[in-house]
Amino acid sequence: MAKIPESTIDEVLSKADIESVVGKYVSFTKKTGQNLFGLCPFHSEKTPSFSVNSQKGLYRCFGCGKGGNSIGFIMEIEKMSFPEAVKYLGDQYGVHVEWGEDDSKGASDLKERKKRVMNILTDAAGYYYKALNSNAGKAARDYAAKRQLSQKTLVSFGIGYAPDGFDNLYKFLKQKGYNDADLKDSGLFTVARNGNLIDLFRGRLIVPIFDAFGKIIAFGGRNLGAELPKYVNSPDSLVYKKKNHLYALNFAKQAKSKQLIIVEGYMDAIAMHQAGITNTVAALGTAFTDSQLQLASKYAEEVVFFFDSDNAGKNAALRASQMMLSYLRRMTGIKIRIRIAAVPNGKDPDEYIKNDGVEAFKAVVKSAKDVNDYLFSRAYDDNYDADSGLDQTKFQEDIITYGSWLYDPIKREKMAAQAAQYLGARSETIVSAMERAENDDISKKFTQDQRDIEREQNKEIEQRQQTSKTAAPKADIVTRDEMELFVRAVRIGPSLADAKRIARTDVLRKNDFGGENIKEVITFFLEHFDASKGVSEALLVNKLSEVLFNGMPAEKFYMAMCDKVPMESTPEAEIDMYKKTLYEVRGKKCSKELLKLQGRLNKEEDPAKKQELIANIEKLDKYYQLLQQKSEEL
Repeated sequence: MAKIPESTIDEVLSKADIESVVGKYVSFTKKTGQNLFGLCPFHSEKTPSFSVNSQKGLYRCFGCGKGGNSIGFIMEIEKMSFPEAVKYLGDQYGVHVEWGEDDSKGASDLKERKKRVMNILTDAAGYYYKALNSNAGKAARDYAAKRQLSQKTLVSFGIGYAPDGFDNLYKFLKQKGYNDADLKDSGLFTVARNGNLIDLFRGRLIVPIFDAFGKIIAFGGRNLGAELPKYVNSPDSLVYKKKNHLYALNFAKQAKSKQLIIVEGYMDAIAMHQAGITNTVAALGTAFTDSQLQLASKYAEEVVFFFDSDNAGKNAALRASQMMLSYLRRMTGIKIRIRIAAVPNGKDPDEYIKNDGVEAFKAVVKSAKDVNDYLFSRAYDDNYDADSGLDQTKFQEDIITYGSWLYDPIKREKMAAQAAQYLGARSETIVSAMERAENDDISKKFTQDQRDIEREQNKEIEQRQQTSKTAAPKADIVTRDEMELFVRAVRIGPSLADAKRIARTDVLRKNDFGGENIKEVITFFLEHFDASKGVSEALLVNKLSEVLFNGMPAEKFYMAMCDKVPMESTPEAEIDMYKKTLYEVRGKKCSKELLKLQGRLNKEEDPAKKQELIANIEKLDKYYQLLQQKSEEL
């Protein structure tokens, strides 16, 4: 990972308080002692088991086991690397974060590869743009004119053309000095059977895809006639994950609107921007994702979706509705209104604007239905036949299913009240059926989540075992007594530096521990100990995240032990238990060493060496007796 000064990390953790960071994603519903509780954003649950401790700067879910500090939370929720998360929080909380040289060759190499790919994409965009205005690009210019795309729009969106041929772009980029490995990383080529690289886009109008900051990360290619497929898009690559981006967000965010209009295709988005509806973005793929909803929520308070009116579009609308409602049930801190709109007569937004005008389209946007009203209409319309009327059985099934998706009890009751008029049932009965369906769904998802979590943890352990800096046998071994001692040392904080309360000889040291990993952590703990406030536990968790304890991620092992080690009733009692645990750890170590020395004494034949061993045994036994005495006096 990139090397960021520990002082900077400490400053980020001190300013980015855990309650504030997590509170943007999770609403806290109760408080117990120093802990705030809410629904876990990482797995399905009905009863809150996700806790935040503002004093420690840590979060933990007792259901799925995830836990850590503010940086770790952002890494998990935003799918960021450690330095990315530090920079992200630094920007939000006013801490300037500078990245030094990488301390990992692998991280440095990856960074350089990404940089080269970005350069390739930029050069490719220039090539496509120039080709559009060449003699070969006439067909593409004619298509753009047919779509009524103005020259200003073509320039603003960087529209280009990929000429026919299998290696035009390849030759151009090779002349620029790029090698085949980097070109493969770019996602701009496919590989032929003979191993040669072939241009992915050929004979197509090219649409550059930008990230939210305006950097080119991928491309889309639209056919110019009837050839299939209609669209060819860049695959996921080193710099592009389509599920994490929204097309034209770099332009739409400049509108500074509290509303985002989301359409299915980037050609629709381009046409709407040209028409002056500049708060429009497009999903990049057939399914809208929770990552895209989360991204949208950063820039808007409301999203209005337009789906195609065919069966595929209707199914996509249902899938997106279920996904979004499920996501917002977990991300209780994210507040965003979801509305679904339909263009009249089955037209797409682009076609409707051209035929009926911008003001008519704005009226369609204004009439968009809240997601709960849309779902009710779907349940009715899908099961109503002009000849036979409403199929009550299927209508009931759909209403209960759709109602179970709603996390807002008021909207659920509203849907049930509407349905009651058609089903001849009490709304309370329908709500109960919706709640049962919700609980069944949560139970199924919880079971699946637990399986996923277990697989993820096993994978994480395997990866850490392969990449651990301390690969020596048994380097990660930690006994329960050792871990309890460490937990209690962290817990008593500044008292550890108070010579009147704890003698210097009773301060833990790395040689009190056996495994190399725990010794490394203890060294870090002592080096970062502040006599006035102890050690930032959140900063300590960052260190723990680098190593394993007993084959487990150390930070998870530590947090689990924090729960198992009981809190004492007074600070004095905490100090006494720390000392008692220290004496037990040292006593067990003495006992093991005494057995070893006794074994060597029994085998030793040299009188001088025997006397030396006896002297060492007596000295160690005397220290052991002292530990026993001190422990008994507590």
